[in-house]
Amino acid sequence: MRTTISLPDELAELARVEARRRGISFSAMVRESLENELRKRTKLPWQGIVSDPELAGSAFDQALAEGWAEAIESIVDSGP
Repeated sequence: MRTTISLPDELAELARVEARRRGISFSAMVRESLENELRKRTKLPWQGIVSDPELAGSAFDQALAEGWAEAIESIVDSGP
């Protein structure tokens, strides 16, 4: 598919320089850059917000469940 895009002059020049450095066309440079950036963004919006590897995936779900349970217990135990 052919399309036309507008780029700021500085960005276009950076892309041209990088394309020359790599020995590829400007179009290939833009295509590769766009593809690489979009592939990085296939994560769900909340993925990556936990920096502790121990709390990744199901461990994170478990930690949340335990934390919420303790919080609810403390509220219930304190009474009105």
